[in-house]
Amino acid sequence: MGMCKRNASGWMLAAAASAAAFAVFAPAPSRAALSVNVVNDTWLDGTDTDPASPQYSEYGADSDTDGNIESAWYQGGVGSLDPVGAGGPERGNLTAGGASSATWSTYFTPESTPVSLAQGDHVKLTWKFVPTNVNATNGSNNLRVALMDSPAASRITANGTPGSAAYTGYALFMNMGQTLAVTNPMQLKERAVASGDVLSTSGNWGANGVSGGNLATAGTNGATGFVAGTEYTLVMDLSRTLTDQLQVDASMSGGSLNNTGSINMSFTDPSPNLSSFNFDTFVVRPSGATTTAELLDTTLFKVEAPIPEPASMALLVGPAMAMMFRRRKATR
Repeated sequence: MGMCKRNASGWMLAAAASAAAFAVFAPAPSRAALSVNVVNDTWLDGTDTDPASPQYSEYGADSDTDGNIESAWYQGGVGSLDPVGAGGPERGNLTAGGASSATWSTYFTPESTPVSLAQGDHVKLTWKFVPTNVNATNGSNNLRVALMDSPAASRITANGTPGSAAYTGYALFMNMGQTLAVTNPMQLKERAVASGDVLSTSGNWGANGVSGGNLATAGTNGATGFVAGTEYTLVMDLSRTLTDQLQVDASMSGGSLNNTGSINMSFTDPSPNLSSFNFDTFVVRPSGATTTAELLDTTLFKVEAPIPEPASMALLVGPAMAMMFRRRKATR
């Protein structure tokens, strides 16, 4: 009986070892299928300044075990940007700013490890917020956001507005009022200049490297806009195709926005104006309370992207090793 048990134990250990060896040497699964939360923040710890420079981001791991995967935020321009106690939200306050602008920026990866899209990969950004005291109507697209790559030298280390630099990426210029009041309430633009400020100059963004214009537009003039106290969700999903084009899917949803509850657009950029398919920065620029809202309370900021290949291998090896030890324990 003891001999049979030992033989069975040896056979199971050998099988588990073979499985582990297969996991190590087998080809890694598609990177596109291995997205993780690079950042997933609801401000549970009541702070928005960690991790500080030069790290900037916890980059997929809750290193301070506070329940969130964080990146530091920086406020420039008028007003303030601070969490409203533990658990958030992260409040952008423009109340005293009138028509003056604010800039809120975060680097969601360390500089040395940007989200770098291989063919078939995508990066998905989710920003949820609740506005207060939304203006009635205006004729500008003054809620501006950008998902982009920042050169290392342009990263700021304290509150302020990022300076002019050779940024690359994509931006949305959106009309924000209780009633949408422009022909194209959501405009998708691509970085179109070699160097310039981030979002204050609209001409720095355009269509396929040409200043001005739009890659795509969406939304209905005269439709329901943003309602105070309602949560809205912005999603930007950028995918690198197998032919090195860039598929951009963007949406803003919540309440009765655009009379349907959402504004959606989808565009395939045939010639991305990118030196590489890298992304590491998110910037929000509300161009004044009079054309956006007095308060913007962020309830969630999340970035999902493929994990690096070494971590992919670890995901394969880990379960195989765990299986081996479970089987060994069961045969004792």
